[in-house]
Amino acid sequence: MKMRLRRTAALAMTLLLLGLLVPGPGRAAGTGVYFTAANEQLMDLNSETMPFYSNGVLYVSSQLFEGGELGLSYGRNTNLGLATLYRQGSNLDLRFDIAGQIVYDKQYNMYNGYAIERGGMVFFPLELVCRYFRLSWSYSETTTAPLIRVKSDSVILSDADFINAAATLMQGRYDDYERASSVRPPAVPDPPVTPDPPVQAAEGQKVYLIFDGAYAREILPTLGDIQGTFLLTAGEMADGDLLRALVAGGHAPVLRLQGETPEDRAEELRQGREALWQTACCWLELAWYDGEEDPLLDGEGFQRVQAKISASGEEASGLLRAVGQYRGDVAVYWGESGRPEVLRGVLEALRGARYRLSAWRLTA
Repeated sequence: MKMRLRRTAALAMTLLLLGLLVPGPGRAAGTGVYFTAANEQLMDLNSETMPFYSNGVLYVSSQLFEGGELGLSYGRNTNLGLATLYRQGSNLDLRFDIAGQIVYDKQYNMYNGYAIERGGMVFFPLELVCRYFRLSWSYSETTTAPLIRVKSDSVILSDADFINAAATLMQGRYDDYERASSVRPPAVPDPPVTPDPPVQAAEGQKVYLIFDGAYAREILPTLGDIQGTFLLTAGEMADGDLLRALVAGGHAPVLRLQGETPEDRAEELRQGREALWQTACCWLELAWYDGEEDPLLDGEGFQRVQAKISASGEEASGLLRAVGQYRGDVAVYWGESGRPEVLRGVLEALRGARYRLSAWRLTA
């Protein structure tokens, strides 16, 4: 109980300090100098490691993640314009398209945020990185300059103990930084950022929005006259009222295969086709399968529906940037939740960019 109270008090003090000391959007992180550390490793003190705020988001240098102290690795592909953070031996990675100002993982799930390059050094949005890789970070005052410390599960020292242990080193690096700054010419401000041109569809370009059938009744009122694509399991296709509503609205029902064996999937195909035919006199031709290629689908005359983008309820601006990376027709999987309030903004953004919103058809 005492430990919980101490942690609560420490969190409250940190929030108070942040409320008093963090700068406004677009300014450098304070008028003074900031130390950064990864677990027990204190970073050098220079412009390449100095954090800053942009649009209210705290950015930290990629150097924090280069030494492996936090269990992450950093990679840069200048040809593709990508900066990558990943955890070896796991499926966790984040890929930052610097020019496109988007971020996604290896499954092409999109996330709100982007990386910034300054003077050849890449800076990452700290909150997003910590949340995705399950790291933590803290802000602490020291006798020289504030400290932003990023921590993994392998951290040993508390913030207070770390500051005490590193006090001499911090004082020396701070003095060196001050001496270097006194002979350095005035800093040249960053040039103004030119906003990216608005995303616009190529002529006739289509977007296929794919939804989970479990949320169909929540989504249909939001779609209005827009025709979508709905993934339904064999069990969900037994809901005749839902199937009739989808077919009557011009939406595309797709069988979502779940069976682990070819025999199980063959039975699902049979049940789905029988349900759609008896309910709406339509022949089922579209299927969604999360596994590898299945010759059963071709043999039964099914077309496999797949998505290039997994939105997972992405906000309109992030999804629009992701769609804008493609000049041909593109399918977007909306994810595990309907979220009509977010979908409404996405539909408006896509229509404003002149994309044609359509249900998936057999000839797609």
